Amino acid sequence: MMTFHSLRTREKLHPARISAAVLIAITLSAFAVAAAEAANAAEAAKRFFDAYRDRKVDAMTTLFTENATFVYVPFGDAGSGNVLKDGVPVWRTLIDAFPDLRNEVSTIWEDKSGDVAFVDVHIGGKQTKDAFGITNKGKEYWLRHLFILETNEEGRIIKITSFWDNATWYTQLGKTSLE
Repeated sequence: MMTFHSLRTREKLHPARISAAVLIAITLSAFAVAAAEAANAAEAAKRFFDAYRDRKVDAMTTLFTENATFVYVPFGDAGSGNVLKDGVPVWRTLIDAFPDLRNEVSTIWEDKSGDVAFVDVHIGGKQTKDAFGITNKGKEYWLRHLFILETNEEGRIIKITSFWDNATWYTQLGKTSLE
């Protein structure tokens, strides 16, 4: 059985208190990952979001293997590839367009093997440049995300997957069409 802990209160969370969508995502990812020695994916996730909060992309990249992949589901085909080749430019563009980018991690869950972490996090900032097809209107966003980080036996991240509501992101930033 997987255990869930709240970062805010350090209490164990009963699975019934977690939304069905999050539980489905957690369950599907947990079954997709082969059990191995515990690698503490939660610690890797914490270090990743600490570096992200500090906008230190180079520090973020040290947490990944050379062949690590990313999948940012709402970005479609453009939102997947090798972290070092394709993901780093996404992070740099995001930080450049939102120089006050910040994140607040609510909860980190870990699967029983310790190889997969699930992160409930809000990310946001004020847009100062055009990016991702969104014209800068000087607006700010604050949006909940679910990240799934898979690690190897050394605790380095081999895959990062993220989900968020793109329609809400667009709306908060004033994008009113998909053109």
